[in-house]
Amino acid sequence: MFGLLNDPGENRLDPQAYKNCRGRFYFFWNCIKTSGRPVLVALMAGPAAYSVEESSNEVLVHEATRRLRQIFGAENVPYPKEVAVVRWLNDPFSYGTYSYVGPKTQPGDYDIMAKPVGRVHFGGEATCGTHPATVHGAYISGLRAAGEVLESFIGPIKVPEPLIPRKIKSEIPTTPTQTTPNGIKHKKGYVSIWEPIVPPAPPTSREAVNAEAEAFEAKIVSAILAELGERPVKADRMGVNPYLLYTTEHWYNVKAACDARKAAATGKPGAKAERDEIRAAIGEEWRLLPDDKKKPYIEKCELARKHNLEVTERLKVWDREAERIRREFVERNPPPEGVNVSVKPSGGIEIGIGRKGRKLGGYEE
Repeated sequence: MFGLLNDPGENRLDPQAYKNCRGRFYFFWNCIKTSGRPVLVALMAGPAAYSVEESSNEVLVHEATRRLRQIFGAENVPYPKEVAVVRWLNDPFSYGTYSYVGPKTQPGDYDIMAKPVGRVHFGGEATCGTHPATVHGAYISGLRAAGEVLESFIGPIKVPEPLIPRKIKSEIPTTPTQTTPNGIKHKKGYVSIWEPIVPPAPPTSREAVNAEAEAFEAKIVSAILAELGERPVKADRMGVNPYLLYTTEHWYNVKAACDARKAAATGKPGAKAERDEIRAAIGEEWRLLPDDKKKPYIEKCELARKHNLEVTERLKVWDREAERIRREFVERNPPPEGVNVSVKPSGGIEIGIGRKGRKLGGYEE
């Protein structure tokens, strides 16, 4: 498992801006050991979890893939073959909620929620005080509730003591000592695996050349970093829309107002407005917004565009200088015999990619 630290962009000092983005793809679980397949589970938290309900599958998959490629390199992260997007807010049995410890929680509250009422028994993570808000807590509570239901029919279940019988150690008769083919004696009960130890084969000429090539590339990277430092991070987006900024900031307030109108019109307290209704309402709100209210969003977009252009220009300068340093290094230090090094790089080694698409490692190495 590994986590991501999200960048709020220009509003790095604004706690609200960081709050809105910090939970977006903030955590990944590698499930290959449990599923036997290359599966990653991405998690959302906080306000970002609400945005999943409104974002399309294509947008979410594209963004998750882009973030993984920024970490591991584009050549190491293919586009996923299959994707499952879970929108818990639309699940009528959960509506996106799970238990959490509130400020007035008392010891034993989870146990109280786990108590049966008559013939009705309760399970779920909210009834498991040892593992709340987890899938395994829900599983454990299901076993507990099933046991309670069974006991209500057949009475208390006798559990043998001990539950797991002790293992009986069986000894295989052996000679007092055993001698291995090389004459070494071992004590009674020692089991030897008599297999010849084959020394590792010497590296082939191709492997040796590849090793020299990687070492030479690492020297070039060190020379580039010593003079230029780390390569600037590419800007996320070249264009920013003020209407989209406004929508992100006011979506949930407008949604709450639309839900209230929907509930009043239908007479159903839990009625929810459709996404198109919310979009229409927030679009109308933006159109009627006075210019002085729109101005902060427009200014933010202008600053973001200016910043992105500056970053792009710094990237171009860095790449040109890296190419110059590489060329001069190769001229001063000819590569070893058999190692072919391109004087004009394709951008691979400057972003940590070695020959034939192999990842050599970051600049820190």
